[in-house]
Amino acid sequence: MKTLILGSSGFLGKTIYFKLKNTGHDVLGTYCKNQFNNDLVHQDVFDVDSLLHLVNGYKPDVIIWTIMNHECEEEIADKVLPILCPAIGDIRFIFLSTSVAYEQNMSEDVKPFLRDETSYNHHYFNGKIKSEQVIKNLSNYCIIRPGSIYGINPIGEMDKRSLLLKEHVDSGEKYIRANNIVFSIVDVNDLADAIIELISNNYIGIINISEEKPVSHYYFNKSLCQKYGWDDSCIVANEEVENIYYLDNSLRKTILKTKISCLGES
Repeated sequence: MKTLILGSSGFLGKTIYFKLKNTGHDVLGTYCKNQFNNDLVHQDVFDVDSLLHLVNGYKPDVIIWTIMNHECEEEIADKVLPILCPAIGDIRFIFLSTSVAYEQNMSEDVKPFLRDETSYNHHYFNGKIKSEQVIKNLSNYCIIRPGSIYGINPIGEMDKRSLLLKEHVDSGEKYIRANNIVFSIVDVNDLADAIIELISNNYIGIINISEEKPVSHYYFNKSLCQKYGWDDSCIVANEEVENIYYLDNSLRKTILKTKISCLGES
């Protein structure tokens, strides 16, 4: 089975690429700006003609889209996917989306919430929502809505949230985190394993993938310090305007065998 990973230089894409490559799979990965491996192919997805040429030349059985572009996500939805999707045909297409609303215990059929221009990262969220609508026209798709990704990948790289926390730990500067904002999280290695399982799984539709228990921003950072053996005295709890948004994992537990660990588990 041939797998094309679009966005293999990113934190998650790199993890999936590494896991597949090191278990003998036929895998081709792309990068746009940062090439960590000479085997990767340069591909700007906005060069749609080149992208189509890549797909038609490699003839993958599966395409995994791990690209996350906070500024250009709406452009991708408007200019790239409407052209790419008709060329995909019955190729298995796995698309990394995001949490599409602000609700508690969101199931896969939650009504997406389009953000206005005053909202945080509105281009990113709105682009993912619009992309989902295009992808749903395919015959063999899987849209993944993951929790916020953290952890250390097989290359030894750490997620940006953990790196920011480490800066505060090292400097001793206070790191104020809300204890009443609750969200879903998932370790990058568990998420990659789940995506790899979905390559050969026949599930078509949307699936949430996150840890069973949502956590507060404060608890998340305190737990990371415990996990990595860091001094957590810089982390200070506060309360902000309440914002609770987490995923319902009921469907995931019936579809996938991959174990999703929880932060703080030994």
